[in-house]
Amino acid sequence: MEKIKDILKFAMRMEKDAENFYNYYMDKVQSEPIKNMFEELAKMERGHYEILKKKFDQLELKEPPLTISWVVDDDSKSLDPSILSFNSELIGEDEKEMSDLSIIRMAYHMESDFAMFYKNAVTEVEDVNAQKFLKEIAKWEEGHRDIFYKKYEELIKKHWRNITTVIFDK
Repeated sequence: MEKIKDILKFAMRMEKDAENFYNYYMDKVQSEPIKNMFEELAKMERGHYEILKKKFDQLELKEPPLTISWVVDDDSKSLDPSILSFNSELIGEDEKEMSDLSIIRMAYHMESDFAMFYKNAVTEVEDVNAQKFLKEIAKWEEGHRDIFYKKYEELIKKHWRNITTVIFDK
């Protein structure tokens, strides 16, 4: 039981850090579609945090043997990349997007780390339902990671197309 509490505690901190990251960079990125994406992801990470906190609080308040529902709803799944609509203002959207590439790269690595954490945490708990719960959250984070990787890949291909051939190793 202590192991799952430690996992949940660390996971809550990661989700809070992710929410803070997206909120912070939402005001720093130049591209409006990327701002919108960060705004949505900040909300999702907040939702993930709340789900984890609820499970943690249930474990804190009950003595063994206890029954906790590890069911995860679909409301916090990753968003489809279609949230990335393209607009333009004074500076062309291409230039804005390219200036945001480093932030996109950081977000990709952050989400990748989160997915890896949850996948590894599954092997640390014995409760089958807790394992399913952690696997589901890992899928959410993989979805976030994939959104950023797709955007990163798209930007690199778009901006390097006349300079060099682009071959990606994931």
